[in-house]
Amino acid sequence: MEAGKRLGESLKNGLICLFGDLGAGKTTFIRGLADGIGISSRIQSPTFTYQRVHAGKTKLYHFDFYRLDKPDQMMINELFDAIGKQDGVIAVEWAEKIWDFLPEKRTDIRFKHLEGDCREIIIRQVGSRL
Repeated sequence: MEAGKRLGESLKNGLICLFGDLGAGKTTFIRGLADGIGISSRIQSPTFTYQRVHAGKTKLYHFDFYRLDKPDQMMINELFDAIGKQDGVIAVEWAEKIWDFLPEKRTDIRFKHLEGDCREIIIRQVGSRL
C-alpha cells in the first residue's frame, strides 16, 4: 500500500495498468494510490460494476476487468472517455483483458506474489512519462 501511496502523491493524471494474479495486491496498491491522491472514501474493487469514480484532490477512475470474458466496446469507450478528460488518475485492474486496446502512453505495474506477504512489483513506463 505504501508504494501506491508514494506514486499517488506524485500524480495529477495518467493511466496506470495493473497486471497480476488474483490476490497479488492490485486492489491494495490502488487503496494506497487513492490515499496518496487525497481520497478518503473506502476503495473496493468494482468487480461487478467494472468502474467506480472517487473524488479527492484529483479524481480516481478505478476500472476492474476481471469478469470481462472478451473486450466490451462499451467498457472500452468508458475507459477512453476517462482518459480523454485528463482530470484524474485512471487505474485499470486486469488490464491484460483489454491488451489490444491499451493506449501507448501508460504506466504498467506488474505484481507477483512471493512467499508469505511479500510481493514483487515491477513498474514500467510505456510511451511518454505520466
